[in-house]
Amino acid sequence: MADTASTVADLRAQSRRLATEYAVSRILCEAGEPEPTLTRALAVMGQELQWDYCVCWRLTGDSMRIVASWQRDPERSRGVEAGGRTLELQPGAGFAGRVWGEARPLWIADIAQEDGFLLGREAHAAGLEAGVCCPILFRGKVIGLLEMLAARGVQPDPETLAVLVSLAEQIAQYLDHNAVETALRASEARHRHMFEANSAGVHCCTVAGAGVAVNPAFVRMFGFASEAEALACPAEKLYMDAADREALLEQVRQNGRDSNRQLRLRRRDGRVIWVLANTVLVPGANGEPDLNESVVIDISETKEIERRQWQTSKMEGIGRLAGGVAHDFNNLLTVINGYCDLLLARLADEDETRMSVTKIRQAGQRAEALTQQLLAFSRRQSVEPLALNLEQAVSETLAMMAGALGEGVAVKQRAAADLGLIRADPDQIGQIVMNLGLNARDAMPEGGELIVELENVDLDEAYLRGHVQAQPGRYVRLSVSDTGRGIDAETRKHMFEPFFTTKPQGQGTGLGLATVYGLTVQNHGWIELYTEPGYGTTFKLYFPRVDGGAGTAAAAAERTAAAGAVLLVEDEPDVRALMRDVLEAAGYRIRAAANGAEALRLAAVEAPELLVTDVVMPGMTGPELAAELEKTQPELPVLFVSGYSEQVVIRRGLTLGAGQEARKEYLQKPFPPSALLQKAQRLLAAAARPEAR
Repeated sequence: MADTASTVADLRAQSRRLATEYAVSRILCEAGEPEPTLTRALAVMGQELQWDYCVCWRLTGDSMRIVASWQRDPERSRGVEAGGRTLELQPGAGFAGRVWGEARPLWIADIAQEDGFLLGREAHAAGLEAGVCCPILFRGKVIGLLEMLAARGVQPDPETLAVLVSLAEQIAQYLDHNAVETALRASEARHRHMFEANSAGVHCCTVAGAGVAVNPAFVRMFGFASEAEALACPAEKLYMDAADREALLEQVRQNGRDSNRQLRLRRRDGRVIWVLANTVLVPGANGEPDLNESVVIDISETKEIERRQWQTSKMEGIGRLAGGVAHDFNNLLTVINGYCDLLLARLADEDETRMSVTKIRQAGQRAEALTQQLLAFSRRQSVEPLALNLEQAVSETLAMMAGALGEGVAVKQRAAADLGLIRADPDQIGQIVMNLGLNARDAMPEGGELIVELENVDLDEAYLRGHVQAQPGRYVRLSVSDTGRGIDAETRKHMFEPFFTTKPQGQGTGLGLATVYGLTVQNHGWIELYTEPGYGTTFKLYFPRVDGGAGTAAAAAERTAAAGAVLLVEDEPDVRALMRDVLEAAGYRIRAAANGAEALRLAAVEAPELLVTDVVMPGMTGPELAAELEKTQPELPVLFVSGYSEQVVIRRGLTLGAGQEARKEYLQKPFPPSALLQKAQRLLAAAARPEAR
C-alpha cells in the first residue's frame, strides 16, 4: 500500500513538473517585455514547485542585476527584495556569484551557515532557509541566473534540478530573443491554434500516461475544474477498459499513429462518453518515443442516435416476425375455436364430451389472447380510434386496477389543467396503462409510489436530435414512474422484446412491455425510457395532440337477420370449411372458392348478394376481386376477412368507411361464428334498405 501511495505521489510530482515546464514555455512564447513576462514565469515556478522567493538575474555589461522577482509573501520578503534590487552581482561574489563563476547549479541547504550568502540577514528575517541557483546558459556563456529560495528546510532533489536546468534553457532562449524570436512566434501561433482555438479536445501525455498538456476543450469535455486538474489525472484513468488503451498504444508503437478509433472514456464525474480519437507519437530529441498526442471529439450523441436507430430497426424486424406468426396462428385458431363453438352449440349439457370441448375452447381463448398481444406488439391489432380525453381514460384504468396494485403501492396522478385530446383507441390506452402499472408494481415488491403525470408538450428540432422516433409537433405526454429498483443496462436492451422477461419461469409471458410498445406506436406515439439501478424507472409516452371534442364508443351494431347468396373466397381450406359451415347453418346459400379466378367463374354463373373474401391471397387479392365484381355489381356488399389488423390492410389499399363505403366491412381473425354472422347480416340488411343504395 505504501509503495502504491509513493508511486502515485511520484506521478503527481512528475505531472506537476511537466505542467510547470509547459506553462513557462507558453508564457515565454508570448515574447512580451522581459520584466512582466519573467515575473509571470517565476510565479508559475514558485506556485507549482513550492518555492517562496524566486528571482531572475540578467547579465548587463560586466555585472548582473535582478530583472524580475516573485514573492509568495511580499510583506515578509520586503527587505530581501529591496536589498536585491540594489545589488550589482559580480562573478564569484556570494552564493549566486559562485554559480556564475562555476557555470553549474548549486544547492544551499541552510542559508544561515553560508557565510558568503549576500543579503543573508534579510533572507533570515524573511524566514528563507534554503535554496538553489541555476545558471542561464546560451551557447556556453552564462547570461543570467535563476535563483529559488524556500521558507523551510529542503534536501537536494535531482529531479527538481533537472527541471530548473530545463527552465533556465527556455529563459536563455527568451533572453536572447533576437536569435529565436521568429521561431518562438511560429511556435506560439501553432500552440495557440492547437490548444486554444481547437474545438476538439487535445490531450498530450508521456508514453507512461502522465499528462503534459491539455486544451480548454478537453477540460470542458471531461468535466475537470482546471487544466492543472486534467494534467494531474493519469491517462489510464480516462479509459473504461484498460484493453482499449493497450490496443491504441500498440498501434501507435507500430505505426506512429492511430486514426479514427472509437473509445469509451470516463469523465471526472464518472459518466461514460464515446469519443473519436486520432493519436500520434511524438518522438523525443533522441528519436525515441516521448509523448502521445490525441485529438478527441465527443460522439456520445451520435452513438446514442445509432443505438436508438438500431433498436428501432430491431423492434421493427421482431414486429414483422411476430405479426406473421400471429397471422398464421390466427388461421389455426379460427378453425379450432370456430368448430368448438359449433360443437358446444350442438351438445347437450349432460353430454360427457362437453367438458372436454369446453377445455379445448378455453385453451383456444388463452391462445387467442396471446396472439392479440403479439398483434399489438407488431401493430397489427384492430384499432377504433376516438378523440380521447387521456386523463379520463387513465383514471378509469387506475381505478379498475387498484386491487391488483395492492395496498403497498400509493398512486399519485397529476394532469395539466389544459390537457389536450389525443386520437387513440380507448381500449388500447387501457391496456397500456394496465401493463405499465403492473410492471411498476412488480418493480416495487416492498411497496412504493406509482406516479402518473399528463401534460402538453411541444417538440422542436433540437429535441429530435437525440430522439430518433420523435417528430416535431404538439403532443400529450403520459409519464408513468415508479420508485422501484430500476433497470440495468443489459435488461434495457431487450425489455420491449416479446417473451423477454426477468421474472421466474411461469410468472410472466414477457409480453406486457412488448404490448405497450406496439400499442403506443400503433396509436402514432413513441416511448422514451429513463432508468438507473436503484433509482426507479420512468416511461414517457408521447401521443399526437388533436383538436375537437371527445368521442364516445360506437353504438351497438344492428343484428338484422337476412339470408341470401354468398360468394365465399378463402385460400386456407380449413378456414373456408368452417366459414361455409357457419353460414350454411344460418340459412345462406354458399358458393365457395379458393382464389379470385375461381370466384369470378362462380359469380358468372350466379351473381352473389354478398362477397366474403380473404384480403391476402395468392394471385388476385380480396380488394382486387371486389373491384372486378363491382364492374357489374357496383353496390355489392363486401366483408373482408384477414389475420392482419384493419389499419394494415387499409394501408394496402382497402377502402372502408361511411356513406357509399358502408357496404364494406372488415372482420379480423380469429373470430367467433357469431361475429361472422353479425357482419354478414348487417351488410345484407343495409343492402336491402332503399337509403343504402
